[in-house]
Amino acid sequence: MRVALITDGIWPYVIGGMQKHSYFLVKYFLKNGVYVDLYHCNESHYDISKLEFFTEEEKKYLNSFVFTFPKYQKYLGHYFKESYDYSSTLYETFVKQPKVDYIYTKGYCGWRFIKEKKNGVTLPPIALRLHGYEILQKTNSIKNKIRKIMYMPLVSYLNQNADYVYSYGGKLTQMTQEAFHLPSSKMIEISTGISQSWLNENVTVQKQRTFCFVGRYDVRKGIVELHEALSQMITDQDFKFHFIGELPEELKIHHSSIIYHGVLKSEEAIKTILRESDFLVAPSHSEGMPNVIVEAMASGCGIVTTDVGAISVLVSSEEGFLIPPFSSEAIKSVLVKLIQMPKEKILEYKHQALNKVKNNFLWEKVIKKEIQEIEKRIHLK
Repeated sequence: MRVALITDGIWPYVIGGMQKHSYFLVKYFLKNGVYVDLYHCNESHYDISKLEFFTEEEKKYLNSFVFTFPKYQKYLGHYFKESYDYSSTLYETFVKQPKVDYIYTKGYCGWRFIKEKKNGVTLPPIALRLHGYEILQKTNSIKNKIRKIMYMPLVSYLNQNADYVYSYGGKLTQMTQEAFHLPSSKMIEISTGISQSWLNENVTVQKQRTFCFVGRYDVRKGIVELHEALSQMITDQDFKFHFIGELPEELKIHHSSIIYHGVLKSEEAIKTILRESDFLVAPSHSEGMPNVIVEAMASGCGIVTTDVGAISVLVSSEEGFLIPPFSSEAIKSVLVKLIQMPKEKILEYKHQALNKVKNNFLWEKVIKKEIQEIEKRIHLK
């Protein structure tokens, strides 16, 4: 079987959640003997021609085509033109290559492919993976409301004209089907995955209840509500809170309980902090299936998060707490409860989180379902 993966980059050549998913998707396809034609780009200092993050055995199954993602002068809608032109460049190379069995497109990178097939060009099944689908979820940010208005026509076009649409599951599947009037037969539900290197077999509870937030500065990540909750807690609660990611000064609380690490590019540094934390706090307004929650669970963290996107597939009452978005009071209430909770119960949450990842979200298991679903679609041609 040969799969074309159409993406704007793979980690660590391009940094991002979608790119990390693309990297592991490719790697585990190769490990399972699936040939991959990879269409991608490089924004790093690495020599991408070496593909040093793949073994020599894996590279026997890999064809790599590297492009430059266009960067035009910024104007209203510039990203649409950049995305379409990038997609067109990839398509013009794709049609000159030997045929593949399946086209797996990420984000807007398959735009031209989907357009050509809609116009009658014979192409293999095209499956679309838009990470997050935050555009379908509630927001109180003016910026995100404008973005939603701008992007919805394109997102709708891609979903309606791709042969298949990926969902992480949870609320996302129904939300996507209803928004774009898609039949169930068009949906493919597959979770994200994680490598075994993240598993922490030495789970312990910290002497001082310790929490962690990992993420970029974005209103959608619930930063404002988290700031409000912590501002009220520092006066009368004993805890420690780690922040990983960029944060403006006005949202920093200068108190010994709260440690700001800034942006950490070292995976090992992030692992260390997660393993020294009892709970990850992820109060996002909208999400897909965040890598950081899976990484935290594999590290032995319980989870405090909002019930949005596909998060309920990851987290239940056994692994932590699902709270409503946009509520600083809900965040504060759960954190105070956890600070006062016996260590034995905290340890139970942490072990449940680790075991759930082991049983359901390791890439070795996720990729087998992926391959089965692709083979099914190929045979339907």
